[in-house]
Amino acid sequence: MLIQRAPDVYEKLRNLGGMATDDILSPAERSDGAARPSDGWSRVGPRGGVTPHAGVYRAAMPNGKRISLLRVMFTDHCIMDCHYCPNSYWVPRKRYGFKVDELARLFDEMRRRHTVEGLFLSSGIFKDPNATQERLLDVVEAVRSRYGFRGYVHLKVMPGTSADALIEQSQRLGARLSVNMEAPSAEHLRKLSAMKDFDNGILAPMKRIAALMQERYGGAVGQATQLVVGAAEESDWDIYTRMRSLYGEYGFKRVYYSAFRPVRHTPLEEHPATPPVREHRLYQLDWLSRIYGYDTEELRPAFDTGGFLELRADPKLMIAASNFERFPVDVNRASEAELLRVPGVGPLAAGRIVKQRAQHTVTRRQELQAMGVVLKRALPFLRFPGHRPVPAKQGELALFPQQDASHAPPSRRTIDLHSEHAASGCGSCPLNPGTCGMAA
Repeated sequence: MLIQRAPDVYEKLRNLGGMATDDILSPAERSDGAARPSDGWSRVGPRGGVTPHAGVYRAAMPNGKRISLLRVMFTDHCIMDCHYCPNSYWVPRKRYGFKVDELARLFDEMRRRHTVEGLFLSSGIFKDPNATQERLLDVVEAVRSRYGFRGYVHLKVMPGTSADALIEQSQRLGARLSVNMEAPSAEHLRKLSAMKDFDNGILAPMKRIAALMQERYGGAVGQATQLVVGAAEESDWDIYTRMRSLYGEYGFKRVYYSAFRPVRHTPLEEHPATPPVREHRLYQLDWLSRIYGYDTEELRPAFDTGGFLELRADPKLMIAASNFERFPVDVNRASEAELLRVPGVGPLAAGRIVKQRAQHTVTRRQELQAMGVVLKRALPFLRFPGHRPVPAKQGELALFPQQDASHAPPSRRTIDLHSEHAASGCGSCPLNPGTCGMAA
């Protein structure tokens, strides 16, 4: 006789905490080589995110510190048709869902045990966007009012939420809000979902949230979103222009990028996965624009004619390599802005250099290394007493024109080998006649 039982709260946490890794808070850690948890709980999500405990996510803060968040979905039941999503209705599997009081009590219990310090709450859309958002707000209201939590809550606003009262309440209760955009334009989103409305369902809530943050004191102080990279055949330039708009027009705190990975049973299950390095390059581009202050014209050399970033070298190096007339820069005279354009020199290192040289001239590589400069990347672009920049390669990118190998004189060993095989010609030579330098 088969006896059915309802899943308990910890079984729900194991499943809904795992599915929540589909939403990212920072560049996702990869599960490659990660040890499997001894307790058998799944800590690897559908897109490869890794958590130290079921439902617990170590999120990076702007100051470099990390905070443990309960990252969980209210339910993974979803009526939407997103072609990339493991929670979409395409995927046939068992679904789970919390009750409002159940999830609020679970968070309070984990917080009191010092397992988590904050909450990241998302959900599938189980009925319609407004009804789902109302349940999420019930959870946060219980956490705030009943359990007295005043800390960090990252609250998802469901795409398609149209009730202004729900958006206002979300802004009042959350510390960070996010509406997942997933694609950079309406045209691209149509390739991923026939049910989502880019302008009214995504941009409209974003605009309203931005307005509320300007009007009100208190409540949520930042907005974020996520883009799925490679699912809609968008270019990196498409993503960049949308990213600039979100930071400039809407005052976003962060835009996150998630490399597409196909999910079985979805319409895109045969679509090639996006290389993780592309996601990494987009984060580097984001950093150059947002932190280093590069404008659009400065960033153009990083893109090829198709609007894609070079995967073999980071954008900052590509830009520097296309502007060699600016280099090398004098470590002891260059402005902080000029130092920031040097590969291997970040904001912290540039500030330290400016501060240090006010006391004495920088003359040694060891000084630069101690200040945080990545010497392997930076030295071809810097000048200081005792150092003369030399031609170099960084990664696979040639920084200076180099002599073609075919014009280099052959070695004595090459000459001897060709002499031994002269009678039969290069066809029997163990060397490659196209690269040895002796071919006719």
